[in-house]
Amino acid sequence: MTMELSRPDVRGLRAALGFSQESIARVLEVSTRTIERWEGGAETENAEALRRLDELSEIVRLGQEIYGDDLARFMTTPRRSINYRTPAAALVRGDLDDVLGILAQAHEGQWG
Repeated sequence: MTMELSRPDVRGLRAALGFSQESIARVLEVSTRTIERWEGGAETENAEALRRLDELSEIVRLGQEIYGDDLARFMTTPRRSINYRTPAAALVRGDLDDVLGILAQAHEGQWG
């Protein structure tokens, strides 16, 4: 028996992160067509993609809390702690934990 899980707000996450469908598909390790279906209202049973979506939701929540309307600038600014890559590039490479760590440190006031 498979359990169908609720549809995530992929479009909202994409908008907040400034990602294309192709970019978020890479982050979630699904096809662009899957993203299109989810944005069109389809449900998902992909537990790993839902876990990654939860992580992206936390990244967006923390990022907006810390940077507000400047979240897009944060996403496109290279960071020394991730080898001078941008957080957006780190996400696309699958390094969600690295970006979440940067935001968690910033949230706690540990900028360096």
